[in-house]
Amino acid sequence: MQAYTSPRRTFGFFGDSRLIIWCLGVVVAAAIILTGYYYNRHNISIHADGKEVNLVMRGGTVADALKKAQIAVGEKDIVDPPLRTVLKQDQTVNITRMIKFTLLADGKESELWVTPGSVGNALKSLKIALNPGDQVIPGLETNLTPGENIEIIRFTEKTINQPVKVPFKVERKNDSSKERGYKKVIQEGQNGLIQRTVKITLKNGKEVKREVIGEKVVREPVNKVVAVGTMRVKVVSRGENIRFSRSLVMNASAYSHTGNRTKSGVYPYKGAVAVDPAVIPLGTRLYVDGYGYAKALDVGSAIKGNKIDLFFETTKQAYAWGRRSVKVYILD
Repeated sequence: MQAYTSPRRTFGFFGDSRLIIWCLGVVVAAAIILTGYYYNRHNISIHADGKEVNLVMRGGTVADALKKAQIAVGEKDIVDPPLRTVLKQDQTVNITRMIKFTLLADGKESELWVTPGSVGNALKSLKIALNPGDQVIPGLETNLTPGENIEIIRFTEKTINQPVKVPFKVERKNDSSKERGYKKVIQEGQNGLIQRTVKITLKNGKEVKREVIGEKVVREPVNKVVAVGTMRVKVVSRGENIRFSRSLVMNASAYSHTGNRTKSGVYPYKGAVAVDPAVIPLGTRLYVDGYGYAKALDVGSAIKGNKIDLFFETTKQAYAWGRRSVKVYILD
């Protein structure tokens, strides 16, 4: 007897195999998709402005991560790693904000950018040297803020050697053998010399202080010595003595009648003389060698300084006198 094989059973066997294969394919595909999904997820940590922002990115760059986190980056800010860097798992992004400030130093004003910190650190990072004695406003320990104005006041010192003249003194030496009013230099004076060392303090290049820190005498001064007459009594003709306060050597001319009154309002007479009131006041009693007693009563346009014009009764006498140097005594 021959066996019988059911076509339905055979068909069922192959049908079940195909289903299983299809299901396995779906599972594998899903596994691949899920694996790719999870493997492309990157945990990103962004540090900015003292805060930490964590987010998950499926690929992209640092710039994409910042955009998603809504974190703006300034023109001068430092992003580490750079914006174009492709993200990787457990990526850390650091943003350092740059601060803009104005520096006034050495006669110039500059706008500069630095990382946050103190004024001292800012200057150090920019390699701006400070000299001993320099003043920084605000102070080096002050925390820098955006838009801050920093001023460096340069204080420098220098020393110079300065020659200084020491004026000589005038020494008066009385001489009783000479009439009062007599003066004669018997020793010329000479200025002394000191070499002075001076420390000069400069503020931004301009002098603000001078201080003498040393002196050296190079040459001592030499006094000028003047002999001064003290005799006040003079013996004139016929043994008569006159007392005077001082005597002058003057250039004496002569004149006669002109028909005009003197400056004092009187007509001239023997003994009336013209003088410069700046030298001898009008009304002063005088004694003129070779002429005699006189009185200052008139002035003249040509009589200036140590000049005197003597009146004579006649033109002949005036011509005879001419012009000569005489000694004039101012009487007490």
